[in-house]
Amino acid sequence: MAIPQPRWPWLQTLLRIGFTALLVLGFFSGSSFLSFGLAAVLGTSCTLAVLLGYELAIRDASSRWIAGCIVALVGTSLVGYGAWLATRPPTPTGPLLPASEPTPNTACVEKFGPEGLVMAFGTDRAVGSGPGPFQPITVGECSVMALRRVGPGVMIKAFFYDWNGDVAFAVNDNKYEPTLPLQLRQFRPDPHTFVILDRFDKEVLYVRFLNPNAVRIRGRFLCGEAPQAVIHDDAILVGGIRLNGVFLGQRPAKGHICATIRRGDHGVVIKG
Repeated sequence: MAIPQPRWPWLQTLLRIGFTALLVLGFFSGSSFLSFGLAAVLGTSCTLAVLLGYELAIRDASSRWIAGCIVALVGTSLVGYGAWLATRPPTPTGPLLPASEPTPNTACVEKFGPEGLVMAFGTDRAVGSGPGPFQPITVGECSVMALRRVGPGVMIKAFFYDWNGDVAFAVNDNKYEPTLPLQLRQFRPDPHTFVILDRFDKEVLYVRFLNPNAVRIRGRFLCGEAPQAVIHDDAILVGGIRLNGVFLGQRPAKGHICATIRRGDHGVVIKG
């Protein structure tokens, strides 16, 4: 008696492929796409190898074919990553240099000249003119960041605090300087961007010099016992409660604030 075949024989395969894709995306959810490392390559290639091995096995492929295909998949991934890594330019140092990207939309009515600088974080904007330093963001009572022009570039000075209000690490002239043993690392993917990543490759600080007149800022900022402020491109999350080091129930801040700041002045105050 013939074994009945499924009406759509490839449907289950497509469902397994879709599930695998969701699994990989979930694994890297929240991680910075700029950080492309060996762990990401191995994780993705091993997941795909399991899927490939299963699909070949249910089709009665020989064990040699299965082993060969898996080795070829993982080996090709590692060789490709090695070739990409070997051709990467040296890690940039010094000031952030301007890219050629558009300035984020702003509700600021103030006009700024060629020395003007729009600092964008969430939907808020701080606008300064001249070399600075400018302090665009204050979280609670803590001044967390200052930007200053150095020739055509921008230097970052930032302070990140722990739960007790002590400085956990600083960024001085685009150099990561920890004061406590932390699992963080500095990352410069290109001459225009400065990133601090945690051990899960999630952004703790992201600064990109979009063009000679605009900077984009993202990050996670603490000030003592105040709730963490999480800055995205389109919103700033505040409030919530802390549970085992994780904040739950955060809400978007009002946003769309524009502050004009002079040298040394404070910009937008983010409250919990």
